[in-house]
Amino acid sequence: MYGDTTFMSQEEHQNSSELQKSIIPEETSKRITALRFFLAILVVFIHNNYTLKNIADAVAKGEPDILFSPNTLSKWIQLFISQGIAKCAVPLFFMFAAYLQAIKADSYKVLLKKKFKALFFTYFLWIGLYGFYSSVVKIIILKIAPSFIENPDTTMFTWTITDWIHKIVGYGTGDGTPGFAEQFWFVRDLFILVIVSPIIQFLLKKFKLGFFILVFIIYFLKIKVYFVRTTALFFYVSGLYWGYYNFNLFKIIDKIKFSEVIIVWIFSFLWEFIGFDEGNAIGSFTELSSCVLLLKLSANIIKNEKIYNIANYLSGFSFFLYAIHMPLLSEYLKKLWIHFFPMKNGFFCLFEYFGVTILIVVIGTGIGIVLKKICPKLFILLNGGRK
Repeated sequence: MYGDTTFMSQEEHQNSSELQKSIIPEETSKRITALRFFLAILVVFIHNNYTLKNIADAVAKGEPDILFSPNTLSKWIQLFISQGIAKCAVPLFFMFAAYLQAIKADSYKVLLKKKFKALFFTYFLWIGLYGFYSSVVKIIILKIAPSFIENPDTTMFTWTITDWIHKIVGYGTGDGTPGFAEQFWFVRDLFILVIVSPIIQFLLKKFKLGFFILVFIIYFLKIKVYFVRTTALFFYVSGLYWGYYNFNLFKIIDKIKFSEVIIVWIFSFLWEFIGFDEGNAIGSFTELSSCVLLLKLSANIIKNEKIYNIANYLSGFSFFLYAIHMPLLSEYLKKLWIHFFPMKNGFFCLFEYFGVTILIVVIGTGIGIVLKKICPKLFILLNGGRK
C-alpha cells in the first residue's frame, strides 16, 4: 500500500519508480510489497472475531444475542491470530507509510496535495458511502427486511450531534473509531500525522535518541496523546526514523533468529492473556514481536518467484479490501453464515472464523478486480487514486 503512503497511487508509483531504484534497496521495496495484501487479510481476521465479551458488549448496545459456544482450542486459535499475530498489521502500515514518505522527501506543499487526494478525499468518500447506507438505506431495509438490521430502534432520526461526530470522525464517544466504518481510523490518523510531520521531523532531527525514547515510553505505557492513537504515533515515528536515517531495517531484522522472536512473542502473548494484562504495557511486546515475525517472513515470500508475483499483483487491491471488508460485506456475510451454521460448538466457531474471513477476502478482492476491469475510473476513485 505504500508508495509514499501505505496505499500508494499508480501516479505516485510511477513517479517514484526511479527513486526506488536509486534510493530504496530493491529487496526492501519487494519485501514491503510482499506483505501488503497479507496484512490486509490479517485486518479482516481482526474484525471477524467473535468473543463472548464483544457479543455481550453488542447486546448491551441493543444488538441481538448470538449463539457462541467456543471450546478452549477454538478460543486460543482465535486469540493466536486476531489478538496475537494480526496485531502487527496496522502498525506496519503506519511504519511503511512513514518510511516511504521520508525516503521520497517531498516538500510539505506537495506532500499535503498528494495526501489530500489519497487520504482525506478517500476517507470522506467511503465514510459518505457507508454513512448513506447507515442513515438512509437502513431505513428502507427496515421496512423490507428488518431482521437484517442491527439496532433497528436506532436510526438517523435518533442520533445526536455527538453521535454524528462520532460516526463521521470517531471522536466524542466510544473507542475513537468512526462509527460508519471503524477501520478508517487508520486513514484519519495517518492524515493527521502527515499534517504534523514537520514538527515530528524537527524533533527527530534535533533530539535523535531522546525523542524516540519518549515516543516509545508513550507507546509502551499506553499514554493517550488524544489527536491520534499511541500505536499510530510510535510506528509512524519509527518509519520516519527508518527513512530519514536510511538504515537497512530488514538486514537488522534478518540477524534476529526466528526462535528468539518466537520465544519473546509466546512469553508476552501468554502473559497478556493469561496474566490478565490484555491491552496494557505487555501487549506492546506482543505487537512488536509480531511485527518482527512478519518482517522476517517477507524474506521467504520474495524467495519464491511465483508467490511473490501473486503477492505483488494482489498488493494493488490491498486498500480496496481494507476499505470494503466492513461494515456491510462483513455484516451481511456473518449474518447469512450464522443463519445456516450457528456457532453451537468449538468446531462451528472456527468454521465461521475461517469461512467468513475467506469469503470476505475473496468477495472483497473480487469486487475490486471486476470493478477495475469494467469501470476503472470508479475503481481509481474508490481506491484513492490508486490504479
